[in-house]
Amino acid sequence: MIFIVISFLVCVGIPLTGAIYFLRRKDGTFLSFIVGAAGFFISQPLIRLSLLEAAREKNDWFTLLPYTNIVLYFVILGLTAGIAEECARWLGLGIFRKGRVSWMDGAAYGLGHGGFEAAWIFFVQIIPLAGTEAAGWNLAIAAWERLFTMMVHTGLTFVVLYGLKKKKIGYLGLAILLHGIVDFLIILGNPWVLEGLITAEGVLALVLVLRCRKNWDKKVNLAVRTGGEGYEKN
Repeated sequence: MIFIVISFLVCVGIPLTGAIYFLRRKDGTFLSFIVGAAGFFISQPLIRLSLLEAAREKNDWFTLLPYTNIVLYFVILGLTAGIAEECARWLGLGIFRKGRVSWMDGAAYGLGHGGFEAAWIFFVQIIPLAGTEAAGWNLAIAAWERLFTMMVHTGLTFVVLYGLKKKKIGYLGLAILLHGIVDFLIILGNPWVLEGLITAEGVLALVLVLRCRKNWDKKVNLAVRTGGEGYEKN
């Protein structure tokens, strides 16, 4: 019971707390959070996962790929995840939140995207696991993974947001590559190695995001004063 509660607090509690925080700010960042959540839902469950399922049903080659060429299989999974989610970030931030390039908007979008994924995994995968013999510590490990994955998603959001600030699409390619590498590492199989890696990636992403905060908003404010693309100061 304790592990399902911990999983709920991480996977649902953190995103919900973030949503309430951004809503109470009343500065538009809540909409960035919502766009981030929508970006994940549209790019993954609605598009990517549906296409992968259709590929498995219609192509024996793809169905057998995990057994015939596992490296290629995980390359495909990693790159398609990167393409789907990072393009969703680029479009969501670049179109629906155009001009909103503040640090707080990036944090809101990142938590919206990663937080909705965590909540979705909790209800779709973790709850069904709770009543099985595989529960217990596996639930705690799943919560741990989601916590640091949310940090990774926030870091990737800032890679995309920086590209939008500089109007350089190459950063979208970088985000896709980084995302693909993170997902490809699942091929290692060992859960302790995987959790160690995702923890290190999450901590690194969080440190970089926090360190760039002060200079990030200074540069955006300068763009506003000189007539460039910017945002209303948060």
